[in-house]
Amino acid sequence: MPDEALSIGLFRGLEEGVAKDLLQQAKRRLLAADTLLFAAGEPARAVHVLVSGVAQLVQSTPRGSRVVIKYVGAGEVFGSPALLDRFYPVDAVAITECEELQWPAPMLRAIVDRHPQVALNVIRDLEARLREMEDRVRDLSGESVEHRLARAVLKLVERFGIQVPEGIEIPFPVSRQDLADLIGSTLPTVSRTLRNWETQRQIRRHRRRLVIADIEAVAGILYNDTPCRLQVRRGHRRSAWG
Repeated sequence: MPDEALSIGLFRGLEEGVAKDLLQQAKRRLLAADTLLFAAGEPARAVHVLVSGVAQLVQSTPRGSRVVIKYVGAGEVFGSPALLDRFYPVDAVAITECEELQWPAPMLRAIVDRHPQVALNVIRDLEARLREMEDRVRDLSGESVEHRLARAVLKLVERFGIQVPEGIEIPFPVSRQDLADLIGSTLPTVSRTLRNWETQRQIRRHRRRLVIADIEAVAGILYNDTPCRLQVRRGHRRSAWG
């Protein structure tokens, strides 16, 4: 089975031949940064998986503000409403160069009929996403902006962080507005918090990237100064878009 199939959650638990066949049936696309993969309100015609790169799922409110729902990385499934003939509820935007796979909805429904494990994998992904949304609602209802921001940064570190000489880098552009949209706060409040962290040398900006220079200090905001034990990819090799 191709190595890339091993990292795709959609294939979890499938026999090697089935996963290889699924991979061969997918439409493969190379996408430039800032490419719109699909827009909220469009009929959901395909299920998507990133092979490489990072995409952002964004929802706009009736007042015109943005909510960053999540960042999608390699191996993650998105666009699953296509399985139910629904509409995409969010915009999906490539924020780095990306390679993606997509399966037309009728094809994937036929695959689900033959291999129920695929449906189970999609359900697991949706259940994990629901838990993530529940956690965010809890954070919004009871946590300070600084706590919410620390939690969001630590999640980005755990999912995407790369060890570099200056600390741990999020290897794609994350603006202050993005962070405000991610935690449900305002740009001035997030900017003020980040300036305080920069003054205390907990974080720094480097080539439009966020670098966490003191991960234990940021984690201590949430965990009473307990040392952080996040798993971070080692080595100084930067990603292809860094």
